Amino acid sequence: MRKVLGVLMVVALLLSFGPSANATRTWNSGTVGIWSTASNWSGGSLPSSSETAQVNNGTCSLDASQTIGQLLMGGNATDVGVLNITSGANLNISKSSAELFGMLKTSGATATVNHSAGTVKVFSGSGTGETRLVTGSSITSGSSTYNLSGTAVLDTEVLSKGLSTANATFNATGGTLVIRNTIFRFGLISAGLGFNQGTAKLEIGGINTVTSIAVGNTTNLNDYTAHSGAILNFDIGGTSAGTYDKVTEYGAVTDFAGATVQVDLLGGFTPSYGNTFDVWTIVNATGVPNGSGSGTVVGLPTGWSGSWVDTNADSSNDTFRLTYTPEPATVALLGLGLLALKRNKK
Repeated sequence: MRKVLGVLMVVALLLSFGPSANATRTWNSGTVGIWSTASNWSGGSLPSSSETAQVNNGTCSLDASQTIGQLLMGGNATDVGVLNITSGANLNISKSSAELFGMLKTSGATATVNHSAGTVKVFSGSGTGETRLVTGSSITSGSSTYNLSGTAVLDTEVLSKGLSTANATFNATGGTLVIRNTIFRFGLISAGLGFNQGTAKLEIGGINTVTSIAVGNTTNLNDYTAHSGAILNFDIGGTSAGTYDKVTEYGAVTDFAGATVQVDLLGGFTPSYGNTFDVWTIVNATGVPNGSGSGTVVGLPTGWSGSWVDTNADSSNDTFRLTYTPEPATVALLGLGLLALKRNKK
């Protein structure tokens, strides 16, 4: 009897510590409602910071800031799930290797995130906080769509279209996309299935943070397109490597036509005449011997210019280079000022 009582006491003690880190709270099938209503979730409780929130069917609207371990959408072939993040509330996903919008586990499911306000942060601290649209290579039907717009911010360490890129769509028609580590397009090694920034703002490594990120890698090649109206933001704190934002792309083509380039100077740094900054470089990779970039950008600050140049003598413009040169009018005024100073000394 004492042994039985002892076992019961241990069980009660374990239960007192709350739900398991692997626990899942599932949105009630077919429910249309707000996140913060506990009865809309299995077990009658909101997903906690150590749990997975799973939205397979129905429409869930985030109405208050939440912190969870993981978010998954789509469980069965007939599932149709929608997550609306439109009220300005924030969603923090903190589990290591977290995947937002992260598993179309069965072919045929349809999952959609409409994100127009507030911040979604997918962050593990080790570069593995991942926003993945599709998991699995045999997805042949259904769709997985993330719509970024308005004033929304998606802040993620890794953004990936997943293994079945034909069924994954990232629509960036506004808002800010913060990439801290990598943009992936998993799947077969081939050019043409690239990443479309749309007209959102790309913030490399966070606001006022100098960072190096990758677009694809040597085994997952990734073309990149920034549409007219898109914003590319580069932070610069010095002239040496590691003191300004740097993107390394493994792909065949990059197109910046009509995109706006912003330059933010950090830590009081002031560039000198003729300073150059190679902020985006396409690396030659297997199957893509002559990756090249194109497109004239707009919106550069006074004194700055940006153009695609060939840095490896292979007849392809592989690097987007920012160059600082004062405008001719500024140089002329400076010359007149020096001449007047010299005359006054005489």
